[in-house]
Amino acid sequence: MQENRGKIDVAAAQKFLADHLDSLTGKNEPSERTLCGHVEMSARGMGAWQPPYGTAGAVQNKATDTTMASKLTFAAAAGHACGHDFLAAQHLAAHPELAWQKPQLRDLKAYPWTLIAAE
Repeated sequence: MQENRGKIDVAAAQKFLADHLDSLTGKNEPSERTLCGHVEMSARGMGAWQPPYGTAGAVQNKATDTTMASKLTFAAAAGHACGHDFLAAQHLAAHPELAWQKPQLRDLKAYPWTLIAAE
């Protein structure tokens, strides 16, 4: 954090939100312990809240700075900030123990960062 003090802008925030650095191991490995929030890729799950490979994680991303905020503007990206798509059929094929989710589980495409502004 100290190395970024005073240097965080919207581009840096977008990079942080897409980060796959495991906070415990230091490895570049998407999971529930990364800012990008890929619970669906974790064999650990999240205890009683999510089973291993549970369908949860960070899927709404927003970043702004003081200039943008003063104009009611922000950058946003739907889906994982890293650009990785979640494809329900592939996930369920790899993890049949989650088949009970099939009726409600949908694909979650990752969309590019988009500027949102008030008119």
